[in-house]
Amino acid sequence: MMIRKSMTICTICLTVLFTTGCWDRKELNERGLWLATGWDVGKNGNIQLSGQIVVPSNMQSQSGSTSGANAFFTISSEGINVNDSTQNLQAKLSRESFPGHRRVVFFGEEFAKRGLTNKLDANTRGSDVSLRTDVFVVKGATAIEVLDLNDPLEKPPAVAGIKGHQEYGGRGDIAFVNFLIAASSDGTRPSLPVIEITKIQTGKSSEGITSEKIMRIGGLAVFNKELKLVGYLNNMENRAFLWIKGLLKKLTLTVKYDDGNASMIFTKIKSDIVPEVSSDNKIKITVKLSGKGAILENNTNLDLNDPKNVDKLKKAFEKESKKIVYKTIKKVQGKYGQDIFGFGDVVHKKYPQKWSSLRKDWDMHFSKADIVVTSNLQIRRVGMTGPSILQKESEINK
Repeated sequence: MMIRKSMTICTICLTVLFTTGCWDRKELNERGLWLATGWDVGKNGNIQLSGQIVVPSNMQSQSGSTSGANAFFTISSEGINVNDSTQNLQAKLSRESFPGHRRVVFFGEEFAKRGLTNKLDANTRGSDVSLRTDVFVVKGATAIEVLDLNDPLEKPPAVAGIKGHQEYGGRGDIAFVNFLIAASSDGTRPSLPVIEITKIQTGKSSEGITSEKIMRIGGLAVFNKELKLVGYLNNMENRAFLWIKGLLKKLTLTVKYDDGNASMIFTKIKSDIVPEVSSDNKIKITVKLSGKGAILENNTNLDLNDPKNVDKLKKAFEKESKKIVYKTIKKVQGKYGQDIFGFGDVVHKKYPQKWSSLRKDWDMHFSKADIVVTSNLQIRRVGMTGPSILQKESEINK
């Protein structure tokens, strides 16, 4: 009986021993959960680190009700590097700072212009920080200004940047990884998506129209080899960049045709980059665009029940896509001289022996490269009607 009792006690002890969690584990309600991080230039060239931290008890419930209190707050501090700033910021928090749930990072414009070379080590070295992070440069403003914004649709508001980027069809949470890969490459220069601060009308009062500041997707930030911001591309040029890189998920393209216009959405978009290097190292880059999609809007006098008219629109869309992509590449070549498209990596892959003589001065070779763009687009669907229902029969049969 005593033996059985002793065995029972041992079994209980062993069960408790092997089912107990880590002694040093901290629960989520004991941590300050970061959703977004902002980096700016502080006093005397220091780093100003800002965080948008979630208040779980004030988050919107499933029923849609709120307590009326903010679901987040923004806090910041300065230091000579990231960890020094974090330690100074921790003194303002009653809970341990925890960036493991961070989803987005904002670089203020001035911070990005000064360069990121010696600033990113803490973001890649720590095991508690995910590299699957959306990253933006804040055009014409600071990161903390963005973190202080409210958004009419999203709580916390930093989520608006992430979701807006997803709807835009951009890189999403692989933006930071792509930046790091480009930063370590000789044949690609880094780039990041851009956030701008804009105003929307929220109502009217006796004093006039009331407005509120929100964030919006604002194009692409171009960096050089030293990871310094050198300039921007607009939204359409950013889409051209993403198409070339094979990162664009969807695109709506609008063209003018005679006295009308038409729009088409592409959801299957690809590109192929074909380099040619001559014996005297003259470089030609051919960018072959392809895509499949459907007509969204037809404000022309073309009856799309006729395959010949569909082909006419197809050629118009191909011409427009070639023009946009070509102008984007030439702008980057002439204005910035930074190969953000990764043409150098393609040259390296096809001509590994010649690359050794090209890599050192690749920015110069890229700037002088001959660019050719081709486009092969397919219209898979034209909608429920052939001609526009607003066009007269006489116009359709012209």
